Amino acid sequence: MNQTPATAATAPGITALTGPRQRNTAVAFFRESVRSRQTTGAVAPSGSPLAQRLAAPLPAPGGRSPLRVLEVGAGTGTVTRALAERIGPADRLDTVEVNPRFVQLLTGALRTDPVLAAASGQIRIIPESISHTPLPPKSYDVIVSCLPFMNFAPDMVRSLLERYMAALVPGGHLTFFSYLGTLPLRTLFARPTEAARYRAVAAVLADFSTRHSHGDGVGVAWRNLPPARVTHLRTPQPTADVAAPDSPVRR
Repeated sequence: MNQTPATAATAPGITALTGPRQRNTAVAFFRESVRSRQTTGAVAPSGSPLAQRLAAPLPAPGGRSPLRVLEVGAGTGTVTRALAERIGPADRLDTVEVNPRFVQLLTGALRTDPVLAAASGQIRIIPESISHTPLPPKSYDVIVSCLPFMNFAPDMVRSLLERYMAALVPGGHLTFFSYLGTLPLRTLFARPTEAARYRAVAAVLADFSTRHSHGDGVGVAWRNLPPARVTHLRTPQPTADVAAPDSPVRR
């Protein structure tokens, strides 16, 4: 996944990829990781366990109001597929991806992948950087970010997170991930300036997690290589005595 600041890759799954489409996707992802290491963030696409954890705040359709969902950093579509499994006919999924080769793969998958094809009428691919994508206030119920935050400057990470939270309705959900246990390795082998940047980004993420997390704010997708920590943040819930037309019932 490749954006500027951008679409990031999620962690590779432990389960081996099988089938022509999965093999082609893995090869394409690896090529892009070589071409743009800083913005792709990994050498393989997300595994299903990580994708399912990132998509978990989106309740299954049925008995709820239509939801608006934003995915940032679609890459080859593993998380997109997990989200597509959960959206209903009245929902909308906007998926942002700047890498033209990934966009081409995603566009084709909307026709050929059974899950994505079934939801293709509700999915809109936005082929640009999230930096250039308008995010109106209170415009989404769920945001899933797959960006490699550790590859960016601390101020950029803070700005992205603030934009995400402002774009969520009251009680809205934001999920993102980081690789478990990689910060010590990054700082150990990095130049002093890079090590300081890693620590500053980690501090920004920790601050946001502290201020906006709730009971199930952090989980770990152990069946990823490396395992990935999934962070789940929420905007403040509307008060009980105030109607919230922007915020349909969510869990």
